[in-house]
Amino acid sequence: MIISRYLIKEILTALMAVTLVLLLLFLSNQLVRYLSYAAAGKIGTSILFQLMGFEIPYLLAILLPLGLYLGIIFAYGRMYSENEMRVLHACGMSVKKLIAITSMLGIVVSLLVVFLTVWVNPWIASQKGTLIARSLSTDNILNSLMPGRFQVSSDGQRVLYVEKVARNHKEANNVFIADQNSKDADEHNSMAWTVVSAGRGSQMLDAKSHDPFIVATDGYRYEGLPGQNDFKVVQFKKYAVRMPHIVMTSKHQEEESLPTLQLLENYKIPENAAELQWRISLPISVLLLGLLAIPLSQTQPRHGRYSQLVPAILIYIIYVNMLFIGRSWVEQKILPIGLGLWWIHLIVFSLGLFLVMLQSGWRFKRAAS
Repeated sequence: MIISRYLIKEILTALMAVTLVLLLLFLSNQLVRYLSYAAAGKIGTSILFQLMGFEIPYLLAILLPLGLYLGIIFAYGRMYSENEMRVLHACGMSVKKLIAITSMLGIVVSLLVVFLTVWVNPWIASQKGTLIARSLSTDNILNSLMPGRFQVSSDGQRVLYVEKVARNHKEANNVFIADQNSKDADEHNSMAWTVVSAGRGSQMLDAKSHDPFIVATDGYRYEGLPGQNDFKVVQFKKYAVRMPHIVMTSKHQEEESLPTLQLLENYKIPENAAELQWRISLPISVLLLGLLAIPLSQTQPRHGRYSQLVPAILIYIIYVNMLFIGRSWVEQKILPIGLGLWWIHLIVFSLGLFLVMLQSGWRFKRAAS
């Protein structure tokens, strides 16, 4: 019991350290990505911290299997290099007992990943889409504009410029909006442009559609094809320009937001089957990676503490990439639903079992000699 607590404590310490470092790295990457979206007007700046909070459970579901995998390799690798593990083996700690002790912690982590992938993350995915859509309709467009800089709108059809934004972010001075109209292209495929130049501008929301508009005041509207003289000039007191109402969507966002029971009911649909198998694959990967990590953590005398780390990481990269590829193949009907991602887990399990048997056999021969 004392040895079991000691081994679990060593793995838990390494697991939490690795997971925390990876989580901070991925969160930093996500923050940079969301900041670029906010600068482009794709999301409202007021929801950045909420979106970052939503990312934590999603990232934990992916990072916990890797954290446990590396945690076992780091913990047992240190014990092998300092001969602690060899002393334990000499005192009767067999590979079978080591697997049993490690599996107890692996089952706990796997259950946590099940909770995240089956219940928490689908709810978060649906809430994230609703939050972004609501922020785009209520957040001020002027918050995403940088004074004195030309910026392209999120749909790529408009160029916006404001010289100065008021402190309350409700009005701007010297507004410039250039709108490209592909419907009015000429025989040479030159597209018509509508250019609005105004002294002041503010945001308005349509009462029915909740679409955002920029209302330009005291300005001119120019419309025509570049290089031609037949353009129109209109002076206006107020002129409203509809801005694109774009919601960020990912390839799997619709399936990711579906409850697990609904995916199970519509399992014959390839997209739903791929998403359900992916949710189940993450908890399974915790147990398989834990099995793999035990023989991979073993180091030979005079070798480095983490000499097996490079092949271990290589195996993990191949395993995870095969899961992504298998998910895509199921969605594209290249693989039958029955085969799905299970063959990948079977290969990894066979590899882990082979390495464990090799490790046990090596110890048997050493003991016999």
